[in-house]
Amino acid sequence: MSIRRSLPVDEYHVGVVCALPHEMTAAIAMLDEEDEPIKSKDVHDNNSYVLGRMSQHNVVIACLPAGIYGTNAAATVAKDMLRTFTGLRFGLLVGIGGGIPNLQNGRDIRLGDVVVSQPDKTFGGVVQYDLGKNLGQGGFERKGSLNRPPTLLLTALSSLQSKSGIQNSPVLKYLAEMDQKYPSLKDEGYSSPGINMDHLHCSQCDPSHWWWFLWLLLLWFCPLLRCERCENGRVLRPSRNHENPVAHYGTIASGNQVVKDARVRDQLGQKFNALCVEMEAAGLMDNFPCVVVRGICDYADSHKNDAWQRYAAVTAAAYAKSLLRHVTPQQTTGERRIQEVVGILADQLQVNKEILNETRQQHLKTETRYQDDKHRLCHQAFKTSTYEHFKNVNPDRVDGTCQWVLSHPHYLQWCTNVHDDLLWISADPGCGKSVLTKSLVDNELQNTEGHTVCFFFFKDNEEQDSLAPALCALLHQLFTHQPQLIRHAVSAWERNGDKLSKEVPELWRMLLAAATDFEAHDVTCVLDALDECRHSDRYWLINMLAKFHSQISSSPSTARRGRLKFLVTSRPYDDIEIEFQNTLGDLPTIRLRGEEENDQIHQEINLVIRMRVGKLAKDLKLNRQTKDQLEEKLLKMEHRTYLWLYLAIESIYETYRYSFRPEEASIESLPSTVEDAYEKILRRVPEEQTGNVKKILQIVVGARRPLTVQEMAITLGIATARQTQSLDQVQLDPIRLESNIRHWCGLFVFINHGRIYLIHQTAKEFLICSSGSTATVSAWKHCLDPCGIEKDMTRILVEFLCFEDIRPNIQFLIEKLGRHKRIDDILDKENYVECLVAYSAEHWPRHLRDAHLHKNDSLLNRIWPLYDTNSGLCDLWFTIFWRATMPYIDQPRMNSVCLVACLGHEEALELMLQSNKYHDINESDNDGPIALIWASQFGHEKVMQMLLDRGAEINAQGGGYGNALQAASHGGHEKIVRILLDRGVEINAQGGFYGNALQTASHGGHEKILLDRGAEINAQGGLHGNALQAASHGGHEKVVQILLDRGAEINAQGGRYGDALQVASRNGHEKTANDT
Repeated sequence: MSIRRSLPVDEYHVGVVCALPHEMTAAIAMLDEEDEPIKSKDVHDNNSYVLGRMSQHNVVIACLPAGIYGTNAAATVAKDMLRTFTGLRFGLLVGIGGGIPNLQNGRDIRLGDVVVSQPDKTFGGVVQYDLGKNLGQGGFERKGSLNRPPTLLLTALSSLQSKSGIQNSPVLKYLAEMDQKYPSLKDEGYSSPGINMDHLHCSQCDPSHWWWFLWLLLLWFCPLLRCERCENGRVLRPSRNHENPVAHYGTIASGNQVVKDARVRDQLGQKFNALCVEMEAAGLMDNFPCVVVRGICDYADSHKNDAWQRYAAVTAAAYAKSLLRHVTPQQTTGERRIQEVVGILADQLQVNKEILNETRQQHLKTETRYQDDKHRLCHQAFKTSTYEHFKNVNPDRVDGTCQWVLSHPHYLQWCTNVHDDLLWISADPGCGKSVLTKSLVDNELQNTEGHTVCFFFFKDNEEQDSLAPALCALLHQLFTHQPQLIRHAVSAWERNGDKLSKEVPELWRMLLAAATDFEAHDVTCVLDALDECRHSDRYWLINMLAKFHSQISSSPSTARRGRLKFLVTSRPYDDIEIEFQNTLGDLPTIRLRGEEENDQIHQEINLVIRMRVGKLAKDLKLNRQTKDQLEEKLLKMEHRTYLWLYLAIESIYETYRYSFRPEEASIESLPSTVEDAYEKILRRVPEEQTGNVKKILQIVVGARRPLTVQEMAITLGIATARQTQSLDQVQLDPIRLESNIRHWCGLFVFINHGRIYLIHQTAKEFLICSSGSTATVSAWKHCLDPCGIEKDMTRILVEFLCFEDIRPNIQFLIEKLGRHKRIDDILDKENYVECLVAYSAEHWPRHLRDAHLHKNDSLLNRIWPLYDTNSGLCDLWFTIFWRATMPYIDQPRMNSVCLVACLGHEEALELMLQSNKYHDINESDNDGPIALIWASQFGHEKVMQMLLDRGAEINAQGGGYGNALQAASHGGHEKIVRILLDRGVEINAQGGFYGNALQTASHGGHEKILLDRGAEINAQGGLHGNALQAASHGGHEKVVQILLDRGAEINAQGGRYGDALQVASRNGHEKTANDT
């Protein structure tokens, strides 16, 4: 092959990675033309390359270092390749693998065949089977998921499969051409050994096992035991009418060990529906978008040998070349560079390797420290969220930016203070608060042996908008880096189990106790975007931080080994600012208004503008004049924020990317504000797709958590279908949908690890028409009505739950629940139907409450079957709902009126009470409470008033809380308590778990209104004996003090523990015990 071309490195768009030298030889043999060797590489690039042209594409081929295998080695080769070849658009992992045949399921995989990674059910084409955690006693829980191949390659696979099989594809032609061009390769084993050398051994009757002779002896005496699948240990397979390689498409199992056991191989096939097993693919899928092509060289059993390796390598290489024929060079050039898609910057690659090594070392240290299983399980109980992910989705800080904080005297003072401290940073939307926070955690405040940084990024979704997962995340990180402190959590964990992860006051107590332990090193807790935390939790946290800050001077920390510091960021909302000022008037605060004429922030954004424009000009090969004009235009914009700049740059990129003459492309229409940018993004939506895009955005905005693409394919299918009778009927193609979402919605949404997110909280505010929104002529601004969103979400979820063909999924999920308390313990996060079933059952009642339907709305008729407590469907969804919302309370059996009252659906209740077929409102359910008690317990004020107006018995007894007043008092529903008192409820009525309302309220910390209305302070009864003991059990110091001030008898005997002092002491509430 003549060497003639010498191309710049950025003109090579396809990267081919091989694991073995003969795999690389096979790939080189498929080149149509070999180029001159590369003249220079990145200084940190350790690869050797062969360059050339294959099927009209410029490709670069690299191989793993000799003798080194596995996912990490493959990842290193790919990352090094990206250092030098910055223009790569996608990759191919080409080589050999072990086949996983299953004749019973129609998978007749032979040696020499080809297996190609393709999304199958819940996997993206590759699954890493050995990534997870050991559960003890041989159990293993796999963790994580890998990205799918790029859409462009999946489309090419579809095109290739649409031809009539590999026999009619160019693969055979390429193999013949190789034999002619390189005849010596045939002698070296790069040709088929022949079907006589292809034997599949039975995993049950393998002659290589030591017990084979005994098995033969047994068969001689008992011929009926002879295996029907094999003959003398070889599986009987139907003969093929050709000897050509066949292509198979599906999941490839990837791990860091060689599989040489037929039983392990078969387990991988059964568990993951895998067709092939190998050792490199898992290292590439997330950071090197590619398709994996594996020629089958053995069956991953004890008969593994090298006879078929070279031929399998060339069949894989020939298939890869055939695949490239179905992708045009123009399509490849139109794809974004891998570095842009994955977010890998060349100067970060070495850092990532160092972080990986550090993580491994830390993991080894942690495993050593946690030899005590009790401590290890306790530590795992606090890993309730993917808090790392919500940090890492934010971009890195550009050098020289965020100085409005980093050089601020308050921040510098906070850093250098040798005592406990608190700092609040506020700034308007788009000023880069989360970018700053990520930089503080990763760089400025980074973890060392003497300093632990714990962080949490609040987000406006169910996973990240409350205090319980935030405090669990802080504790999980604290115990990871300082495991000796976990003793502060073990006793509470033993008492409460997994329930502890929901107990916010107890989690806060543990955090303070552990972080201020005399043996603790310095601890910094960073909380980002407090404004996205739900309101009730937000105010509770501010009050706790105020209490912490007020005790700094009275309880000096200088006597301790370490310091505890908090840093909180948020928008400068009035309610947050007022709450901080009311509780912490002297709190050091850094305040920035991003849209004001602030020289410092503008100078920083100017720095980022020049950096981003320079990079864009280099990527798109813009001339100097065009670059300078663009930079000048951006620098003159008045309202410059980080978010605006990001949107503007991406808009410019799209304009120039598809222009034949970038220097002539107009940039006059640059967005002037963030809202202007959003409008321009959505204005590009094709007119005929406007309705679909609004439905997509409505679902993204309305969902209580980010949905996966597969879940969106179902929900959008239901939302847009004319008839919805079955899942199969409505479900859209998720691959095509993902491509459409990226094309239609542009920058407005992004897809990360298969989940769909709005780009920023301001995007949601742009779309939703709030009660105070002004009228607008925009087609997109304020185009979504909040009640309309909730109504449509209700309809979608209810339709889904009513599908007959998902009934087995619901039943299977309930069977898996068994005795598990929490549904998260058994939910298969990669089974999108199961996840959507759990979401629908848990959230449709809340969506309906927030929809505020009219009682004549037709949607109520569709919901009616879900209220029928005598139907199987109601039992199914309600079981999941109860486990998700009340996992530590036994599921009740209730009638339809009680169910509707429990859910708070006043429109449905009104219709139900007008019908004669439903229960009387004072009829109790099977567990005792009447509908009024259920409504009071869950805080549904309008439902409770409706029931009272219709004659509900206000003092009716039943259930664990005794009566409606106790139920409302336990939940802290002050409005309902006042209404009940105004309506004449008996304030001192005895009954239920806690005895009376005052005890119930005292245990929860909500006692004042009852005392003001004359509740008997020393009344005896219930589990805790009296109100003082109940407050002591809950650790409510202020309540204890109020009760004592009001005349509570401190030595009163009774209840489970005897008196208040014993209650407080037994439950570890030292301060409360001192007060009593």
